[in-house]
Amino acid sequence: MRVLPYIMILTVRYFNLSLSWRKMLTRCLAAIVAGSFLFFSALNSAATRAQNISAGLPSPAGQTISKIRSMTPGTWLDLGPPGADPEFGRARGRTWTSKMAYSSALGGAFLFGEGVHGWFNSSNGRYMDGLWLYDVNGHKWVNLHPGTDTRSPPQLVVTGDGFEGIAPDRPVPIATMVHGYEMIAWDSVRQLFLSMPNGHSYFAKALPDVAEFRKKNGARLNRKRASPWMFDPWNRRWHRLKTRTVSPGSGYGHVLMFVPSKRMVLFYKPKQVFYYDPDKNAWHEVVTGGPKPPFGIDPTACHDPKRDRVYIGGGNYPVAKGRNALWIYDVPAGRWSDPAPSGSPGSNHFGTNVAIMACDSRKDRVYLFRHRGNGQGVYSYDARSNAWGERPVPFPRFWPAGQAANGFFHPELGVQFMYVASDSRDNGRMIVYKPPR
Repeated sequence: MRVLPYIMILTVRYFNLSLSWRKMLTRCLAAIVAGSFLFFSALNSAATRAQNISAGLPSPAGQTISKIRSMTPGTWLDLGPPGADPEFGRARGRTWTSKMAYSSALGGAFLFGEGVHGWFNSSNGRYMDGLWLYDVNGHKWVNLHPGTDTRSPPQLVVTGDGFEGIAPDRPVPIATMVHGYEMIAWDSVRQLFLSMPNGHSYFAKALPDVAEFRKKNGARLNRKRASPWMFDPWNRRWHRLKTRTVSPGSGYGHVLMFVPSKRMVLFYKPKQVFYYDPDKNAWHEVVTGGPKPPFGIDPTACHDPKRDRVYIGGGNYPVAKGRNALWIYDVPAGRWSDPAPSGSPGSNHFGTNVAIMACDSRKDRVYLFRHRGNGQGVYSYDARSNAWGERPVPFPRFWPAGQAANGFFHPELGVQFMYVASDSRDNGRMIVYKPPR
């Protein structure tokens, strides 16, 4: 049922109440149960209508899927520019945003985060903080949430939980991500898109009213106990909750990913690992074992559900010294390790502006698509042999040189999608790579 996000949010708010209030609400539960079936049926029906009418996702498989399925292993496919959203056009390219968060339920991948600092579209006045979904089957963009209207900015209020919003119960993220980095995820259990903010001031010129609101209400805004931003794509609503515990500080170049085995969201910042538990609406830090990653912010990363481990590496400020910059976090053990693999992926820097990392659980591999800078090509790490391949696979001749790239691995099709475009430009094309057997 698509009511799950709302059940989660209501449950969280219930446990945030005092014991006396919870007892009173529990006594009222018997009276509510009698009408609950009709209520949830109606709510689910409304959500289903939003899915079928507003989103239409997943769309039927078309020629794009046939072309991909017929690809020979080790080859590339240029799908060209994706189709445009009927109202808001196409998603634009963006740097320092390697990750697109894939959702099998929606049949597509999310793209979120800004490109050129403070950029907005002068043709329609929209700031570059909209949420997009690439519809794989339809090879087209779907705009799930338009960028903030700079010509008619919203009248903001402080919500009940202390966030900026358009109503007391309607928080809305405005210019919350200077770039996407690896800071977005898809919660496949609760069917929610998630992002962690990395605040900035570049937006102020395009959205002076928002800057003034934040300055005026700085003491009232909740910056200490905050969940990730959560978007319900079935009902096109943003949510953010005041958490029961203190939230970790969130800044540039951190990592966010959903871990199915934990049913929680992992958040990494240099030397620290946190989990956000949506069921409890609480954060907690993990006391990790093993040697911590030696690099700084802006690593690339991926989660392998088969081995239940997180691969992370290539961060900057500082770049790791020595011969290896790929670290492994063992989820069940809560422990870091340096696998010390043989071979090399070109250098120790492969951050979000130069590379994309992807896990292929079926083949027990990690792919590193180094698309900018020195040593370009596709590097493959074999987890069974703990080794990088002898030489990278070159990019195809039709690969647009010097442009930004955002991507995701499609586990059902066994291919990597990469959206290649100039920063904040509408000149993108989707390129697909099918790894060798």
